[in-house]
Amino acid sequence: MNGHKKRMNLTASGMAAMLSCLLLFSCNDEDFLADNGNITGNACDNICFGISPDRNIQTRGNAASGEDGYTSGQFVLRSRDSADTLCVRATVSDGIHSPVFGNRQVATRGIPVTEDNFYNSFHVLAYWKKNGTPVKEQFYMDADVTKRGNNLWSSDRVYYWPGAEHTLQFYAWAPASGAFETIPTTPENTKLTYTVPSDAADQKDIVVASPKETPGDHNAAQSLTFNHICTAVRFVTGSQMQPGTIKSVALKGVQYKGTYDLENGKWTLNDDANDFTQSLDKEMSGNETDGTEVTAGEGTFMMLPQTLPDKAKVEVVFHSTVTNTDRTLEAIIGGMEWPQGKTVTYKLSISPEYEFKLENENPVLDAHYDILLTTLIVSDVPAGKAWTVAAPTLNKEKVTIQKQDDMNSYAKQGYWTANYAHGTTSGELEIIGSARGETVYQGTGSGEFPIAVFVPENIGDASRTVELSVRLDGSDDIVQTLTLIQLAPAWYGNGIGCERIEGEKVSWGFSWDSDFKLIYNLTSCDNDSRESIRQYVEWTKTLKALGDSWLLGWLIHAIFGDDIPDLSFVDMEKSGDFLGLGGKADKITINLGSLSTSGVAESTTDGQKNTREVYNFNGIQFVNEIINRIQNIPGYKLTLVGDGVFPTNNASIVCMKLNSWDIIEANNEYVLSLTGGSEVMDPKWYLPATEEVAGINDKEYPLEGEYLTSTAVKDNNQYAYKHSDGSTSSESRRRELSVRAVRKKP
Repeated sequence: MNGHKKRMNLTASGMAAMLSCLLLFSCNDEDFLADNGNITGNACDNICFGISPDRNIQTRGNAASGEDGYTSGQFVLRSRDSADTLCVRATVSDGIHSPVFGNRQVATRGIPVTEDNFYNSFHVLAYWKKNGTPVKEQFYMDADVTKRGNNLWSSDRVYYWPGAEHTLQFYAWAPASGAFETIPTTPENTKLTYTVPSDAADQKDIVVASPKETPGDHNAAQSLTFNHICTAVRFVTGSQMQPGTIKSVALKGVQYKGTYDLENGKWTLNDDANDFTQSLDKEMSGNETDGTEVTAGEGTFMMLPQTLPDKAKVEVVFHSTVTNTDRTLEAIIGGMEWPQGKTVTYKLSISPEYEFKLENENPVLDAHYDILLTTLIVSDVPAGKAWTVAAPTLNKEKVTIQKQDDMNSYAKQGYWTANYAHGTTSGELEIIGSARGETVYQGTGSGEFPIAVFVPENIGDASRTVELSVRLDGSDDIVQTLTLIQLAPAWYGNGIGCERIEGEKVSWGFSWDSDFKLIYNLTSCDNDSRESIRQYVEWTKTLKALGDSWLLGWLIHAIFGDDIPDLSFVDMEKSGDFLGLGGKADKITINLGSLSTSGVAESTTDGQKNTREVYNFNGIQFVNEIINRIQNIPGYKLTLVGDGVFPTNNASIVCMKLNSWDIIEANNEYVLSLTGGSEVMDPKWYLPATEEVAGINDKEYPLEGEYLTSTAVKDNNQYAYKHSDGSTSSESRRRELSVRAVRKKP
């Protein structure tokens, strides 16, 4: 049965009046909106349809620019065979829209539907309830509704309103036929199945309407609001294009089969994936306006809404007029969202074949605070053309880039320096600037640029990707990305994790005879250097006195707490001094043999304490700074007296360098302090004590051989403990072994 007759005696004039109540309909997003679309008050006793506008919907997507939506992602297409790149920005805008297509009908073409080109017909199902009980045997209405003329839509068969004891649930879709593989055949089913055609011209903009349940005595035109249920995907040009031809664009590895439920308005997609390619041969002059259509009209992809599979990608084949070669550029877009009923616009910026790369491509960094010393190699960028490399922020900590020549002396020694700071009258430290460059590095032209990349620690559970973004001439478009991989710690059973990449072998250190001395003769060095060394030695030797003074005591204690160094074992001879106000250093003698290390770093459970004690032992860090300063000037002569090892490169210092440091200015000199000042006494990364190495393990970067601990043999100046395969034993402090710094898990 196709419907119930309520009246049987319609006159010709009554039929004409009935048909005239059918109105032009429009879609939400105002895509189909017409000023005369109001259907209220048009009475008729047969079932007829009109579409009322939904004015709460935001404006439609803008075809001219693709920017009237939110940016959902930025990525770079990379060539399979070279370093060529193409910058892509994805934007999502409300509605499904494309340039104006005049009055062309979309029944045979894959064109977005608007008010000007709606389908000639749509299909209607009417689910039926009688006295509140669903009629499961049949639909009340199952018919195509066809446009008969201006503002006139009707089915071939006349259906009448069934009366007050009935209600009807209408579902309508367009195109009426040829789109869906299956449609509901009984009132117990509300699902449509669909497979996206391989040819974009055959991909229909499917629209569906599902009004609220309607009383059977409505006796007026039924209001319908059609919604787009696919996602339109289109391509436009960005601000930078080089001359050539876009030969094809492709969406690869995307889901294309699914079931749409008319009742809840949601898709359920199959896991199957497919590729969709358009051959375009779109010529580019290089002077295109931002937002110029690449896939216009019939070339708009009509895809299923989805969160894209991990391996989904965009591919563009571009023929360069400059080089007369084809470039195949691609990028993974997995994880991005194609929202239902919206337009996703991919904006392409195809730049010339500039090349940016690191000398050690895709370097792998350790989990601790790490400095990557590398060379940025730039090719084919004309002289004078500017570019920038921008670094990201990771867990609120910035990655920064600096010229190697601009690195401070501590960073050149391997310290991860974060900030410059000075003391305030309140006894706190005030940050005054970066000690590791900035998040943006600028350059011009081609060449080799030695840089240092400062990467904060990764204390998560998995490795992370650090991407440096390259842009040209201040453009927002990413030309290329440079990728770094930073490992996470190898966490083991007691809540401690170790670093992953082993460096050079070092000794435990702090081993010397009672007569061991370092004697530096500076008389052959230049006068400025000698005066600078003199100033630093005198300043460091007075730190203890300054700590007790009212003038600078607050600053010294802010930096060192109560552990203020005493450098009485460092002697200096000088010349050219006038009343103790100046002069030049002639000879510096460091009497290490006078220092006993007994009682230092003997904890078996607290590696942080051990590492700190060794590093701060009698101000030995200042001695190391004196030695480093001397060794950086030509002409000095070193005499060794007795037997011992240098204090400048031991296991504790190696581990301490893996932390974040601030450079504190005081009295025109500079000292290092763990970031956080005196409130942060213990390093985050340290050499483990003997009981902290139990269970230490790294499956990906396995521990091999013998490793130093931070625990010294008690009451012994010559031995410390090592570990191997979890067991510990004593070893000479002079023997060079491997080091694995550790960190407690937050």
